Amino acid sequence: MRDISLKAVIISSVFNFVLMVFLIFALGAIYGVYMKSGDSGMSDEAIAAAFETSWFQYFALLAPLPAGYLAASIARRRPYLHGLLSSSLNVIFGIFCMIFLTAPTTMLLPMAVINIAMSLSGGWLWARRNPSP
Repeated sequence: MRDISLKAVIISSVFNFVLMVFLIFALGAIYGVYMKSGDSGMSDEAIAAAFETSWFQYFALLAPLPAGYLAASIARRRPYLHGLLSSSLNVIFGIFCMIFLTAPTTMLLPMAVINIAMSLSGGWLWARRNPSP
């Protein structure tokens, strides 16, 4: 437990969460502009519903990668562990949403696994760029 940098985990978890929310909003705006420019004749509500079911929203799952890298670079030790823990806030929030806010779907578990895998990959990238002596 002493090997875990609480500072690295907290900063990277908040960064991960904020970046993912930002990407979801930005991707939603881009999707909305794209659908409106195509003269699809869809209402704003229909475009929002289409975005929620499109594959385009899954680009937001790239956010854990830089967060895992950030956690490993702040901690400077145990990069895989810190990269893994950088997704903790997103996973906890996802479980909370799955239990209390949304109907459980088959995509929530794979999204949590992808989130964890991407944050672990960020720690791996840091370890590859900064090998221990």
